[in-house]
Amino acid sequence: MAPPQSDLPPQASPGPSAWKKIRLPVTATAVAICVATIVALSLDTRLRILRLDDSREDRLHWLIDSTHDDVLELDVALLQARLAPQSGLAEVRRRFGDLEQRIRELDEAPRAAPLIHRDGHAEGVELLRGFLADTAQVVDGPDPALATALPGLSARLQPLVVMSEAMQTRSASAALQGYSAEQVRIGGALLRLVLLTVLLVVVLSVLSIQLLRLYLGSKERAEENRRTSARLETIFATSADAILVTDLEGRVLDCNPAAQAMFGYPAEALLGGVAMTLLFPPDVVAAQRSQLDRAVRSASSTAANPLRLEVEAQQADGLRFPVEVTLAVAPVVSGSIVVALVRDISARRRAERELTEARDRALAGERAKANFLAVMSHEMRTPLNGLTGSIELMAQTPLDARQRELVRVLSTSAEILLDHVNSVLDIARFEANAMEAVTVAFELDRLVADCAANQAGLAAAAGNRIELRSPGGALGMVMGNPVRLRQILLNLLNNAAKFTRNGRITVETVTLAGDGDPMVEIRVIDTGIGIAATDLERIFEDFVTLDSGYDRRSGGTGLGLGISRRLARAMGGDLGALSMPHRGSRFWLRLPLLRPEAADLPPPAEAEPALPAEQPQPGGLTVLIIEDNDINRFIARSFIESEGHAVVEAADGMTGLIEAQRQAFDVVLTDISMPGLDGFQVARRIREGGGPSARSRLIALTAHSLSTHQEELRDSGLDAFLQKPVGRAELLCSLRPGPTPAPSPEDQPEPETTPADPPVLDPSVLDELRDQLGPVAVMALIRQMLGDGDMILQRIAALGPSPEPAALAPLAHQFAGAIGTFGAHPLHRLLRRMMQAGRGGDRPEADLAALPGLWQATRLALQRQADRLARQPD
Repeated sequence: MAPPQSDLPPQASPGPSAWKKIRLPVTATAVAICVATIVALSLDTRLRILRLDDSREDRLHWLIDSTHDDVLELDVALLQARLAPQSGLAEVRRRFGDLEQRIRELDEAPRAAPLIHRDGHAEGVELLRGFLADTAQVVDGPDPALATALPGLSARLQPLVVMSEAMQTRSASAALQGYSAEQVRIGGALLRLVLLTVLLVVVLSVLSIQLLRLYLGSKERAEENRRTSARLETIFATSADAILVTDLEGRVLDCNPAAQAMFGYPAEALLGGVAMTLLFPPDVVAAQRSQLDRAVRSASSTAANPLRLEVEAQQADGLRFPVEVTLAVAPVVSGSIVVALVRDISARRRAERELTEARDRALAGERAKANFLAVMSHEMRTPLNGLTGSIELMAQTPLDARQRELVRVLSTSAEILLDHVNSVLDIARFEANAMEAVTVAFELDRLVADCAANQAGLAAAAGNRIELRSPGGALGMVMGNPVRLRQILLNLLNNAAKFTRNGRITVETVTLAGDGDPMVEIRVIDTGIGIAATDLERIFEDFVTLDSGYDRRSGGTGLGLGISRRLARAMGGDLGALSMPHRGSRFWLRLPLLRPEAADLPPPAEAEPALPAEQPQPGGLTVLIIEDNDINRFIARSFIESEGHAVVEAADGMTGLIEAQRQAFDVVLTDISMPGLDGFQVARRIREGGGPSARSRLIALTAHSLSTHQEELRDSGLDAFLQKPVGRAELLCSLRPGPTPAPSPEDQPEPETTPADPPVLDPSVLDELRDQLGPVAVMALIRQMLGDGDMILQRIAALGPSPEPAALAPLAHQFAGAIGTFGAHPLHRLLRRMMQAGRGGDRPEADLAALPGLWQATRLALQRQADRLARQPD
């Protein structure tokens, strides 16, 4: 039975993008704006068209035209009155009155005055008004006086006729221009109306297309949901595991046929019942209910991260059986449901019990075998020790030549037999997991050289020579088990010496870089008889000897290589071989390359004896170097160890603080700017912690000036500071305090002005490094600097054209702290300026622009120096 559709969790589908969420409201808003704009433009156009027929300017133009007509008619009336005074005087008075009325209309017309002044009619109107005022008394007087004044009136009216005609012309021109302008405005409004109408049509078309796409998409999703629902129904019905769907209270909402078959209940009995009561034994219901309730209400038990539990269930007939329950809480429309997948794990539990019993029997047999080997080997060593001791005592007595030869043979045989017994004892220790885990600091290069010297006599007896190579330079101090490593190397060198005649045995030590921790690989390469490819793995098996020359020449037990591989793997590495018959062999040993500062060292008294080279020279100091830059740390260590002082390194402030609390150091050198704990914090905690190094001499190393940190330097308990790059003489002189107090941390800025075109690199600095470290080490440091510089420059470029000062300053400090060691003074000065600008919150745009070019020039100079060193003898 499939779960009800209403209670199924909604199908996951990609969430709509922000644009999909707002596109319909945006489109509707655009349509509304277009419609409103079209209505507004339509109303504006209608009003403009109406104003063409009813305009105040048209009224003014009509008045001007009428005034001109009245002036002409008055002039005609004056001429007629002069010809016929008796009948013409009344017409003159009537025309004079008409002209007065027109002037009054001009004065009384609403808002006519601004238009009269705009069109230049003010002067003419004023002249007409003056003419009427001056002649009004004569016109209104007796007829004889008016008849006498007719010639004068006609003469005064003539200029006014010309003036009124000019006013009429100007008025007509202004009316024509205004009409044309209004037509242009109406045309523009109509054009905008058309464009907005077209835009509205386009928007409505786009909206229609979007609605169609939404409809088609909804239809497709509905079909996909239908297919998904059908698949879920099929999975639900055909699942071999029981599926129960309950509410948060545990009432069964649905179940599949597998659940009915597993628990022996029909669907009617399960649906609506409480799962805890029906499906679990009564005596464990309380405990398991609490466990399941916590799982259901746990924040982690969601559909994306279900919770798996193993509990005990019960069938309808009372049979108990173990089950694995996978719980997930899923939200649905009606609330939340709990989906439980129940799997019967009875068969798995039986298989686990059988495997456990078989493993216990096998382990018991292995322990018995290991105990037997250990006991027998120990019992054999006891008489062998007595035998070898007796042979040594016998060799000290007076013996003839024959007896001395027999004693020599006895001694050799006893040593071989004792070696075999020791090998068997090592096997027993491995089988019993009793191999000791000893980790101490030792000098790897010295150990390899000692092993080669130990086997040099055996190799020379067969006409061989042993060569040592370290292509990547000396490895220095490492952490590990020197006793077991020496055992492996001696075994490999011994085998190489035995099966090589008049040849060469080469021991190479290289560092391998990979995804995880770095590894050191020691290769023992010989030019001997070689090994067939089919036998390369067999030689590492216990008690296996080959039918070739290996067993004929060695006569051994075949345990050496097997034990060596076990030892290598016990130390976290591996041992293997490459070989071809008559072409020699290459045995490689790979071990984790752990530095002393990264290891959890046991107390020195419990460690195995270290090599003599590890002891500091008389009068030497113990120095702790805390520096996050590999190049600076290596150079400082090389300088200090060259004077016979013992050095411990720490790559960060926390590791350095742990080392300072673990043992007492004479001097602690700490960088100031480090991730996590900086140099000030480290110094303060060392002083205040009261540990073994609380009274040690503390010296700060920094790539920038300390003028702004004087108070912090004093409060943190630092005794002195050194400005990077630090020379060898300056560093060694600072280790022991002089008769004068430590210098105060004053600013010592490098000069900002240099001679024209200064060299980007000071070769004398690299020459000093070469004299102290050797060409190979300096070339390795240059290669590392080139890679580090490119990486830092890429990180600076990733910050953008105007990076934040807080993000730029640490990168500039990291770059400056390393590059100054190589004598790149111009680049070091530029980086220091960037550091100072970053601390002040400024953006050094000019220095940022100059940085890539200066680095490329410095990089080229460093590469040339590396090539020069490569041509020099080591």
